[in-house]
Amino acid sequence: MSATFARGPLAAAIALAGATSLSHAQLLEEVIVTAQKRAESLQDVPISVSAVQGSKLQEAGIPNMAALADYVPNLHIASASVNTNIYMRGVGSGNNQGFEQSVGMYVDGIYMGRGRQYRAGFLDVERVEVLRGPQGTLFGKNTVAGAVNIISRSPDPSDPFSGEISAALESHDGQVYEGGVEGSLSDSFAARVAFKHRKTDGYVDNTLLDKPEGQIDETSYRITLVWQPTDNIDINFKYSNTDFERIGAPSSTELYLDPASRDTLFPNRSAFASIGYLLTDTFYPEIDDEGGREFTTYKDNGYGQSLADGIGIGINPDSNDEDYDNYVLNVDWDVGGGTLTSVTGWSEYQYIDGVDVDWLPLQFIHRDDDQRFEQFSQELRFASPGGEFFDYVAGVYYESSTLDFDRRVTVDTNVDGLVPAALGGLNSLFTLLTGGAYTANQIARNHYYELDSDSFAVFGQGTFNLSDRFRLTLGLRYTEEDKDVISRQFLSDDLTGIDTPSDNYFLGFIEATSFNTYRYNFAEDRSTDKWIPSMNLQWDVTNDSMLYATFSQGFKSGGFTAADDQEPGQLDIAAFPCVPGQPIEACYDPTVPNDDFEFEDEEVDAFEVGGKHTLLGGSMTLNWAAFYTLYDNLQTSIFKGVGFGVTNAGKSEVQGVEVDMLWQATNNLRLGLNGAWLDATYDEFENGPCTAIQLDVDPLCGTPEGFTDNDLSGEKTLYASDWSATAFFDYNQPVGDGLEFFLGGEANYRDDFNSAGDNDPLDMIDGYTKVNLRGGLRSEQWEIMAYGRNIFDEEAFAQSFDTPVLAGSHTKFIEEGRIYGVRLKFMF
Repeated sequence: MSATFARGPLAAAIALAGATSLSHAQLLEEVIVTAQKRAESLQDVPISVSAVQGSKLQEAGIPNMAALADYVPNLHIASASVNTNIYMRGVGSGNNQGFEQSVGMYVDGIYMGRGRQYRAGFLDVERVEVLRGPQGTLFGKNTVAGAVNIISRSPDPSDPFSGEISAALESHDGQVYEGGVEGSLSDSFAARVAFKHRKTDGYVDNTLLDKPEGQIDETSYRITLVWQPTDNIDINFKYSNTDFERIGAPSSTELYLDPASRDTLFPNRSAFASIGYLLTDTFYPEIDDEGGREFTTYKDNGYGQSLADGIGIGINPDSNDEDYDNYVLNVDWDVGGGTLTSVTGWSEYQYIDGVDVDWLPLQFIHRDDDQRFEQFSQELRFASPGGEFFDYVAGVYYESSTLDFDRRVTVDTNVDGLVPAALGGLNSLFTLLTGGAYTANQIARNHYYELDSDSFAVFGQGTFNLSDRFRLTLGLRYTEEDKDVISRQFLSDDLTGIDTPSDNYFLGFIEATSFNTYRYNFAEDRSTDKWIPSMNLQWDVTNDSMLYATFSQGFKSGGFTAADDQEPGQLDIAAFPCVPGQPIEACYDPTVPNDDFEFEDEEVDAFEVGGKHTLLGGSMTLNWAAFYTLYDNLQTSIFKGVGFGVTNAGKSEVQGVEVDMLWQATNNLRLGLNGAWLDATYDEFENGPCTAIQLDVDPLCGTPEGFTDNDLSGEKTLYASDWSATAFFDYNQPVGDGLEFFLGGEANYRDDFNSAGDNDPLDMIDGYTKVNLRGGLRSEQWEIMAYGRNIFDEEAFAQSFDTPVLAGSHTKFIEEGRIYGVRLKFMF
């Protein structure tokens, strides 16, 4: 009747899939996935797929995609204050909000158009499918590295009333409450309501403010309605909402350069760097010791010298306030010769960020973002019934979206009174720089960005069942896309009001020469059309063993940079040829963007061979894939000496091997191991971002005006660990009277990787292993479990980068430390 997946027991056949029922056979149950837009056994799908059941997400306490990445080799997701970095097989998107993602995410069939949507927590999930490698034919653009397919739970009108509710208490005053209730309202109509609330005080100690960092308060709910008016029509509607609030950021300046080293390595550092070091040395000498302590930070979060005085710079203290809404209407209609499916989606979010972007105990530089995103999509596809000589899926897709945001970056060179205290009454660094001609304490750049996108695609994939053993699958997708952008900016100061545009000559001169920031008003548009082919050859060696070979292409859409620190096209970098009293329009044309404003499509050619094998009479599965991928026209973020730009910089070459193994060793014990080896390097990247040391020697390093560069050709790409692996076990033992004891755990290993675009060795993240353990007792009606995540309290880092003000110092985002908890769950 429906093209949706089977609703029987779906135990995972790969990493982390554990049994939850009270009886087990020494066989692995079949896992049904929809990775190819139709319900199929995982062992029959000729691509590299990892599937994780929703029950395992709940048992292991995996709250979101960033946490799940630890369990999936070759997947890395790092959330920073503003950007979310999503990388698969060493390929992802840089730190620019104009970039779309290389790893597309789909929730109940709806494409999530922006990386920020990866932050929404898991809610009532049936399973998560991670598809590695380009998925352009069936899933479309922006899947050059892979796709994540999330399927939430749905009720069935034939099922009885049921539900579950759980409550967990964790370290750092953490609390997690979640549950769901479903039932039939008639013979053809059913409903399900699910909710989740998560709260924690944070795991990083801010010793300056004497409060924890990374406090989280998250509430989600989903309403699902299923109507089956006839035997051949299935209508499924879902609405979900997530409200997420984070106070403070789990980040710390881990390397604070001492005076001797900064004078030796950075003799040409800017006046802002010198004053930043001077003030920090004078008033906050503890920063060096505090940065060396585990799970500790030392920064003011925008409050300045006193938390009691409230926010001292910008609009919001260091925090996130996010709200997500998703609407999905899925209609499956069995028309006799196949299934016609309509998927209608509306997705939107809004978030407000405050970021202490100097990452210091100083009230120095602050950033505020207010971003909104709306997207409508409609897909119509037809799937043949299967089992014929020629099986196929074909359809059309339309999507329209709008991204807009307001951003303010504020600089305070009074530093909440520390500059007058250190420099003998001089009110600010601006007064010093201009010989007393400019007396502002705070200046700001105010940026507005709006991107409208429309995309249309037609696609098809057909499988020729050449014999009982051989299948040839060919796919093709054609996409057209149009984008229109408005990007405008004005400068302001506290002399006329931070909200009021100002054309003060000294304001323009300082912003241009120190920060490559100008007043401008750009309006541009672009169009793209692409053909995306794929080919797959599958050989069923035996009934339990399959080999495949695949070639596919893909592309990631081009666009326009969202950076605010950029020069108009008539000017050189950090140049300000205006004179006092001259109107801006007489000095340069603020409507002409520079060459880096627009970037082109990124393209990929991918080759993969693999196998899926069921062994030991059905008690073991062994799946593997070997791949070789070439990326061209890489979209990269580059530092241009005094600001960031984007460019299509070069090429990368990615190759590796992935293995997934699951073994039902006994009726009670399930073991698993998955792992990956990865070699991901830049084949060509001659104008890579320069390191802080290189920029001190040549401030225009990597630009036509400079005399040095940072050729990264042959170097590793970002977030590309050579090795990553997960080993896990699940043990179950009946103990009488309908009770079962269970014990499970996993060790997740990730080799070292670089998270900074300049490949500075100081930003290399050391490899780490996180060990989780859980155990408890369950019956048919209840379950009690004690658990620990990262039980050995491994301090691991998600990202490292140059501290913006202090040349030579480095800041890192810290991942969660040891968490202990206990959970009680009731089923009815």
